[in-house]
Amino acid sequence: MKHTALASALATTMIAAAMPTSASTANLTVYSGDFDSVSQSEGQPGGSGFALVERRIGFDLKAGDNLVSVGGLPRALDASSVLLKPVGSASVRGQRFDFAVAGQDELLRRAVGQTVVVEQSVGNERQTLTGVLVSAGNGLTLRLPDGRIKVLSGYSSFELPRMPDGVVNEPTMNWSLASDRAGRQEFGLNYATAGLAWRAEYNVNAQGLGKACKMSLEGAAMVVNRSGADFNDVMLTLVAGEPNRANNSGPQVMLAMAPRAKMVEADSAPAPQASGEYQAYKLPNAGSLPQGSVQRLPLVDPTTNVSCERRYETSAQLGDWRPPYPIIDANFGAGDGQEQPVIATLRFKNSKAAGLGVPLPAGRVRMFDGSDFLGEASLDHTAANEDVALAIGNVFDLNAERTREDFQLDRSGRTMTETVSVTLKNAKNAAVTVRVLEGLPRWSDWDMVTSSVPFEKRNAQSVSFDVPVPAGGETKLRYTVRYRWAPDVKIP
Repeated sequence: MKHTALASALATTMIAAAMPTSASTANLTVYSGDFDSVSQSEGQPGGSGFALVERRIGFDLKAGDNLVSVGGLPRALDASSVLLKPVGSASVRGQRFDFAVAGQDELLRRAVGQTVVVEQSVGNERQTLTGVLVSAGNGLTLRLPDGRIKVLSGYSSFELPRMPDGVVNEPTMNWSLASDRAGRQEFGLNYATAGLAWRAEYNVNAQGLGKACKMSLEGAAMVVNRSGADFNDVMLTLVAGEPNRANNSGPQVMLAMAPRAKMVEADSAPAPQASGEYQAYKLPNAGSLPQGSVQRLPLVDPTTNVSCERRYETSAQLGDWRPPYPIIDANFGAGDGQEQPVIATLRFKNSKAAGLGVPLPAGRVRMFDGSDFLGEASLDHTAANEDVALAIGNVFDLNAERTREDFQLDRSGRTMTETVSVTLKNAKNAAVTVRVLEGLPRWSDWDMVTSSVPFEKRNAQSVSFDVPVPAGGETKLRYTVRYRWAPDVKIP
């Protein structure tokens, strides 16, 4: 039966431990990736999101052996990563992570054999029973002082004389320390945790069509904390990169939220700096990342007048597969008036010459033309001087139809010839140019016999055509390609 109340107030702690006397500002390094997954669920050990924590703590120790502990740790903590490094002469003799938090079911499970006080509703009255807890599950079983066994299918509350062994109020790291003297000793505490992630958010405003396009760009970092703990007074570093991580599982624990504090702030975007194989952005001021929060921070300073190109494109979805022999099937890729979308794209070079030239971490790009929303796209990690191509969306008043008009096979001459047409229709009140991307997948050795519009070879098995289409009109692109193969090439 469902329990109707949590345990009443509990008394003593599990161990007599020396708590840290002070803690300086911690360093929190959050790696990109898994932002959506972290945002939608509470962090678990070995789960989505990855961050490293470095902090300095001090303990007031006595000479000899000491038991010390630190609480307020993330639910998603990787317990195997915790490392306590002595700064002075003390040494670490042992380490234990207690994660069995004092939830109702865990308390009852651990309290078997203890004397408990249970309150039960009987009609409009409540009665109190005291006895030794024999079992707990779907109800409680008590051994009363006179030896009778009482089975309770439901109860209002229960009370324990002490906290059961192995249960804590919050996830707690415990250490056994040896000190050669009494007094305060400093330690460095490092650990990894899941449940923290970030991604970039870009706003782009692109005006003008074709290569006359100019755009503005600004970027922010969205940082989410679902680790199960607050991070107060931390120096935050965001790393654009996703290190490989071994699969890991660990204890799952619960942790209450701490009071909120000053958020992480920055007046301008931090300068990127190398961090191993990645790019790091260190925020200049200390602040706090409360559990269950998402914060927006400057990442890329606003930039204007960036050279760009807005292009219309359409392509046949024939894939990138390269056959081991010529494809002589006449029906391969055939279609008669097969519709395919015309997509608006935004392209720019991430270079200083174009007006940028800074590392662009992976994230979401929102694109506008003035106040008109164009669409959203995902941007991969983009280094300086790399080309960027973003799909804006399908164009409403442009469409394309692809037809395979003819196919001829000459086995003895080891050739095949294919003729394809693409009809482009423009319902706009202005002329446009549409780039038609065509794959040539039948074989790697080919030549263009004829084309109604000049073509450009893109790679070993694809070409493109820039096709002008008049306002309110249509244009038909028509081309013929011939494939050939050597005598030693076997075909079915």
